[in-house]
Amino acid sequence: MKKSILKTAGIIAIALFGLVSCSSDDSNNGPGRGGSIDAAVGTFTGKITIEEGPNAGQEFFNAKLIVTKVSNTQLKVEAKSGEAYSNVTAKTMKVYNNTGDIMGDGNIPEGRFIYKNSSKALQVFTLQQAASDVTYIFDGAKD
Repeated sequence: MKKSILKTAGIIAIALFGLVSCSSDDSNNGPGRGGSIDAAVGTFTGKITIEEGPNAGQEFFNAKLIVTKVSNTQLKVEAKSGEAYSNVTAKTMKVYNNTGDIMGDGNIPEGRFIYKNSSKALQVFTLQQAASDVTYIFDGAKD
């Protein structure tokens, strides 16, 4: 009987230890994650290719894309207003700092965001979330 009680107590202690040690994983962003996303904020010049919507397939060179910080984990991406390509849909994307590079956080429904800090290069690929969305691919560099 005593062995049974000790065995049960041991199993409970191991289970509780496992739960406590795993709970800290929720706040851990994984290896290389963490830090400011501010490096990706700014104006970028490059090529926009319209994927879906009016003018699908059209390319715009020397296009300006503006990235602004919404929160510590979100960036807003929008085209410069008043341009032929300004009708592309602005997106707010969840991102993280991956040892200096700013990346979209997994398979976010808005699309893909990749900022390479070493080359100041930005790649954005937006996905359609509404029938009115004008999706695009942007490849460019920070001004």
